[in-house]
Amino acid sequence: MYWNVALRSAGLWVILSLAAGHLTEQEKSTIVDMHNELRSKVQPSAAFMQKVVWDETLRLLAEAYAAKCIWDHNPQLKEFRMGENLFLGTGQFNHVDYDLETNNCPEDKMCGHYTQMVWADGNKIGCAAHFCDELEHLDFEKATLFVCNYYPQDNIEEQKPYESGVPCSRCPDTLPVCEDNMCGNVKT
Repeated sequence: MYWNVALRSAGLWVILSLAAGHLTEQEKSTIVDMHNELRSKVQPSAAFMQKVVWDETLRLLAEAYAAKCIWDHNPQLKEFRMGENLFLGTGQFNHVDYDLETNNCPEDKMCGHYTQMVWADGNKIGCAAHFCDELEHLDFEKATLFVCNYYPQDNIEEQKPYESGVPCSRCPDTLPVCEDNMCGNVKT
């Protein structure tokens, strides 16, 4: 499974770097599909996991922030209960290092990007990419900065991203449909 996710993630970086902020409907769909694929295959399996959908407002916020070429999280997102992931063209697949049972990540690893992507309550995403000649807070030149915003804000300290259990066994009445191990309103 990890190689499949890794290869698909590499495809995501190619899509975003080519798009540099101007995503087609197909590219947006690919980003959502890749997030949902990762979310549907979490191990251990999730008792409740929502599907994510594309949100144009989150994309616009991501695009505006990416254009600033700052390698740091947008401090304004927390007051609006939004989460964020930043990428620079390459990335490690930190889900290998995260342990759900202990809710632990080794000190020398950064698992927050993974836990943000699989946070059970998160249900909206919007991403953008921007080519930067230079990046503030990082000694990097000529790089494409990828920004994905998530709603509602997740990655709450001391909390696990999801509860393990039989897939969809804890779907609320408002999300009664189980598809690909995720809770939703309608079958797609």
